[in-house]
Amino acid sequence: MLEKFITEIREKLKELNSFDSLGKIEEYKIIIQKEFDEVITKLYKKKNLLLEALKRKHELKILKSSVYQNLKKSGLTMSFRQIISAPFIYGMIIPAIFFHICLEIYHQICFRLYKIKLSKPAEHFVFDRGRLSYLNWLEKLNCLYCSYFNGLMSYAREISGKTERYWCPIKHAQMIKDPHGEYGKFCDYLDGKEFRKNWKKLRKL
Repeated sequence: MLEKFITEIREKLKELNSFDSLGKIEEYKIIIQKEFDEVITKLYKKKNLLLEALKRKHELKILKSSVYQNLKKSGLTMSFRQIISAPFIYGMIIPAIFFHICLEIYHQICFRLYKIKLSKPAEHFVFDRGRLSYLNWLEKLNCLYCSYFNGLMSYAREISGKTERYWCPIKHAQMIKDPHGEYGKFCDYLDGKEFRKNWKKLRKL
C-alpha cells in the first residue's frame, strides 16, 4: 500500500515538473506530509508505547548504566570534554527561560489582538523519556533538558510561522529547507494579484 502511494506521488511529480507548477508542487508536498502525519499519528495511538514501557519496566531496567560507568566507557578524553562543556550546555537554560517568558507574553497579547488562534504548548513540550527505566538520573536530566529546549524551538517556530502568515504571507524566490507549517498557505513570490486579493483571508486561517 505504501509502495503504491509512493509510486503515485512520483507520477504526479513528473506531471508537475515545470517552472509554472512550483505552487502546485508545494501544495502537493503539504498534502503528502499531512497524509503521512495522519498515518504516523494513528500508529502511535494504536501502539501505546508508554503502557508498554511500564509493562517492560523490570526488563528495561537491566540495561541501566550508572553515570560512573558511562564516563568510564567514554574514556578519559571524552569524559573531560563532557565535563568542560557542561557549564556551556546547561548555562543556555537562562536565556532559554527568558526567551520563553518573552515569547509567551507576545503570544498571549498579540495573538489575541490579531485574533489568531493560540498555539498549544502541549503539542510541543513532551516529557515522556524520563519514565524509561534504563536511563540513569543524569541521562533523564539530559532528556528533560533536550525535550524542553527543542520543544521551545518548535513552539516558537509555530508562533513565528503564524505571525509571518499574518504580516507577510509571501513565499520566497528560493527554496526554503523544511519550512514551517504555515508556509504552504502563502502566496507565490510573483503573484501580487493573489497577495492583494487574499491577504485578509490568509490572516483568518
